[in-house]
This record gives sequence, structure tokens and C-alpha cells, in this order.
Amino acid sequence: MLRNILVGYDDSRSARAALQQALDIAEAAQAWVHLVHAEETVGSDTELALLAEPGPVEATLAAAEAGLEAEPDTSLQTEAPLEAAVEACRNAKVPCSSRQVFGRAGEKLTEMARLYQLLVVGESSEPKRGQRHHLGGNLRHLLRHCPAPLMVCPHNYHALDTAMLIYRDDAAGGRSLSLAGELCSTLNIPLKIAVVEMASEHEERVAAELENALKAFHVESELQVLNRTAVEAVPLATVEWPARCVIMPYAPALWPWAPSAVKVALATPNLIRFIVP
Repeated sequence: MLRNILVGYDDSRSARAALQQALDIAEAAQAWVHLVHAEETVGSDTELALLAEPGPVEATLAAAEAGLEAEPDTSLQTEAPLEAAVEACRNAKVPCSSRQVFGRAGEKLTEMARLYQLLVVGESSEPKRGQRHHLGGNLRHLLRHCPAPLMVCPHNYHALDTAMLIYRDDAAGGRSLSLAGELCSTLNIPLKIAVVEMASEHEERVAAELENALKAFHVESELQVLNRTAVEAVPLATVEWPARCVIMPYAPALWPWAPSAVKVALATPNLIRFIVP
């Protein structure tokens, strides 16, 4: 069940779109949104100065010794850029928590993600005109190590109205099916299933198993067995089967020189990607 959603937030355009997508899911699922902002500039002069300042306990003792009234502690107040995100959660009436951590965002989110049912992030960078889209270091780390389903959102927000599942007949494909069924049931949207990399002698059995499994989710679904690889099937999400998002299992390996359905999905503009370990 989608009860706790972790959102990596840095107040960028894609992060704001990712937060809105998370709020849509959380509102429908009656879930919590947990906001995390990772500050990667540990060791800067500003932070060292903050660390050198006396804490609230020391300040209170020093004020008492001087016979003065201690100033109220404001260290627990939400700091930018999380202020706007927390306000957005309040406006949507979605319960939330916020936390700021120090370190590389990809590594910190990977460590925290094992406690949540879904991690939502935005695209790492927006390609400039004439340049190809490229993955940032944090997103690369998440793609290789994230233990929870990862939702990667584009820079433009679009409400989810249809989802497409790239299904392979293996353990990761089964986990992707479970997430797809729960997501579509929660949002009350149809699910399109593309069965790929399937030997012809197994098509009838797999189709029957999928139809039986989907009965538990009570979602409108369409199933099609494609004589294609996962890499070839991903572009169908926006061409032949117009869908706002694609759900797929993690690739066994993301080699820079090898084609991958995940890389194709990430290079497709205006597509929401759910990548399931």
C-alpha cells in the first residue's frame, strides 16, 4: 500500500512538478508525504560558521549567567526551500514531514528510501536547446542502488490519466505489476500492459495469469503481447498508446554503451517513469 511517499525536493522546476505528482497520489491514497532536501555543500564557510555558533542549550545557560532572557529557539522552523513544499502539502490537506540532510542527494535518498513505498524525484537537469538530455550523478546513483520503486518526473506537470506497464515474465515484472495495479486503482485510471520478450509458447499462459492477477485491483486494463523488446516497446507509451507514464522493472545493468528501456524512457520528454526494483 502506498502509505508513505518520500519526495526529494530542491525547489527546482522538476522538483515542483514531482511534488505535485506525489500530492496527487497521496491525496487519493490518504498517504503521508515526507519531504527531504539534501544540501551537498557541507564544509562551506557558512556552514562551518553555523556549526561554530552556540546551540540553544549553551545560549540559554550563557543568558542565565548574564542575567538576560534567552532568545526563543528558531532552529526547528522549516527552512527554505522546504517552506514552499510544506505549504503546498498543507494546501492540498496532505499530512507531511520535512527534513534537511547534508551530503549527496542520491546517496542520502537511497539510504532513506528503504523505509518508504515510493521515492519521487524530478529529472536531474533540463537539456538546453540543441543538446541531448543527460543524467546527473544523483539520478544515476538512484537508478543503480535505490531499494524502493522510483518515480522520475519530467519538468512539466501533467495529471496522470493512463499508465502503461512494460511487463517481463520474471520476479521484477511481477513487482512492477503489483505497483501498476495499486497505482491505477488508487488514481482510478486505466492500465495498458505491454508484454515483451515473450516466447510464443508461453503467451497464452502469461496472458491468463495477468488477467487473473489484475482482478484483485479492479482496474480497467488492456493487455497486448508484443513481439518486441522492452527498449522497442517504451516509445509506444506516447505514440501508439498515449499514456502519461510508463512503469517498468529496473534493468539488470545500466551499461553506458548498451541500450536500455530505462534510458529510453528517461530520454523521452514529458513522460513519467516508475522504475521498480
